[in-house]
Amino acid sequence: MRGNRKLLTFDLDGVLCRPPFGINPGSNRHKPRRTRGHATILSPTEPYRYFLRRPMAGAVEGFRRLAEAYECHVLTARTERTRRLTERWLERWLGYVPVLHLRAGYDETPAAFKVRRTAELGAFAHFEDDPHTALWVAEGIPYVFLVDWRRNRWLDHPRVHRLRRIAEAEALLERLSTAIDVRPG
Repeated sequence: MRGNRKLLTFDLDGVLCRPPFGINPGSNRHKPRRTRGHATILSPTEPYRYFLRRPMAGAVEGFRRLAEAYECHVLTARTERTRRLTERWLERWLGYVPVLHLRAGYDETPAAFKVRRTAELGAFAHFEDDPHTALWVAEGIPYVFLVDWRRNRWLDHPRVHRLRRIAEAEALLERLSTAIDVRPG
């Protein structure tokens, strides 16, 4: 929390930015937890893969509304090598560049990076599209909002709240913010 504003973190791809072909790629239902990562065959295309993508439906308006009441950071598994194009995408669609957290490289998995950073930042809530990551993050912070994709519907957890659009979180966040702030143990 910064001052009296609680911190919200937002994944970028699948939450703010449309994924390729508008389809969330996987269910990650039985994905093992690992902290060590590695570069994949798609790594060389990373800086350019999402640059021309449009925002998710309602993402721009929802993010802007929440940023009026909360401190909002973007926390993405994209690596530092994508910073320039990612900042240009945020400027184009949001009209400014919020605080942006990127992985240093591929040595850490995307999920492990988000788990670590949300905890380090003291996030009140995180917005995610990957169920594996959402479940893991929910163990360390009070609330997670999961964008409702068909492939992640298997996830059911008391601190993970489903939504179709970011703005749907506004009323629930207001209620949660005024409730007793209990950190997960």
